[in-house]
Amino acid sequence: MVHGRGEQVPVCLAEGQLSDRGSSLYVTWPDGHRSQYDWQWLRDRCFSPRARADREKQWKNKKQLWGADIAANLPTFDFPALLTDDRALYDFLYGLDTVGLVLVQNVPRHLGQVEKLANRVSFLKQNVYGAEIVVKSKPDDVRTSEADSTRHLEIHNDEPYYSYAPGVQLLHYIEQTKGEGGTSLLVDSFNAAYQLKEEDPEAFWLLTTFKIHFIHKKAKHKAHIRNICKIISLDDQGEVQRVNYMMIARDSIMDVPLDQVKPFHRALKAFNALLYHPENCLHLKMKAGEATSLLVF
Repeated sequence: MVHGRGEQVPVCLAEGQLSDRGSSLYVTWPDGHRSQYDWQWLRDRCFSPRARADREKQWKNKKQLWGADIAANLPTFDFPALLTDDRALYDFLYGLDTVGLVLVQNVPRHLGQVEKLANRVSFLKQNVYGAEIVVKSKPDDVRTSEADSTRHLEIHNDEPYYSYAPGVQLLHYIEQTKGEGGTSLLVDSFNAAYQLKEEDPEAFWLLTTFKIHFIHKKAKHKAHIRNICKIISLDDQGEVQRVNYMMIARDSIMDVPLDQVKPFHRALKAFNALLYHPENCLHLKMKAGEATSLLVF
C-alpha cells in the first residue's frame, strides 16, 4: 500500500486480538501503532460476495419497470412543495430514480421554472441549444429542429451523439393545442430492453455488443458531434444501465461485422416493435387551460 505522500505503508499486521466480548478487534501494526475496529464496522465492510451484493442493494434502488398501466399510478408532485420541502424533494428524487418518470403539477405558467427545480438538485447542463430550450410547433420551412416539427416524432431519447448524454430531462408544458395533436408518447425503454432479453436473447446480445454511430451536424449551431455507443448499455452486473435510441440521429456508419449486419437490423426491428407495443406505451396529453405541469424523466 502506498500512502498519499508516497510512503510505503505495511499491509501485514504484527498482532491481532479480539476483545473479551468479541465486539472489537485490536490490531498492532509493525511500527507499534495500535488500532481498534468495531465488529459491526468490519462486518459492514466484509469482502464476501453476499456482503458486497447486500451493500449494493443499500444504495442502488430497485427499478420499477412500467407500461401503459402506469397512467393510474404516475408519481405526481407539487411544484411549490418541491422548492421548499426537503421531504417532498426526497420523494420526488426517489420516484425519479426508481420509476424514471414523474409528473410535477401547479407549475407557474412562464419560463424559468425548469431552472428553479433543477437548482434544487444540481444544475442545468449546456448543449448546442443552450441550457434551456423553448420548443414550439412551427412549419417545416422555418423550424430549426425536429423538436419544433408539427409532425409525429418517433420514439427516442435525446442526444445520444453526446458522450455525456442527458441523464434527466425536464419538460415544462406551458401551452397546449386546443385541437388534435400535442400528445406525448412515453415508453420505459428499460422495460422494453428486458422484454427483448426474455423474448429474443440473440437480438438482446446484438444490441448490447455492437456499437453504432450517432451524429449531430448543424451549420446553424456550428457543431459536428459524434458518439459511438451501444443501443443498450449494461453495467458490470449485466443490468441495463442506459438505452441510446434516436434513429433520426443514427449515422449510416456501423461498427458491426459484415455477417452481423442483417441480424443487427433484425434486432433493431424487434426492439422497435417492443417500444411501440400498446401495452408499453403511455399516451399523455395535458389539457388546455389547466395549471401547467412538468414531466421529468
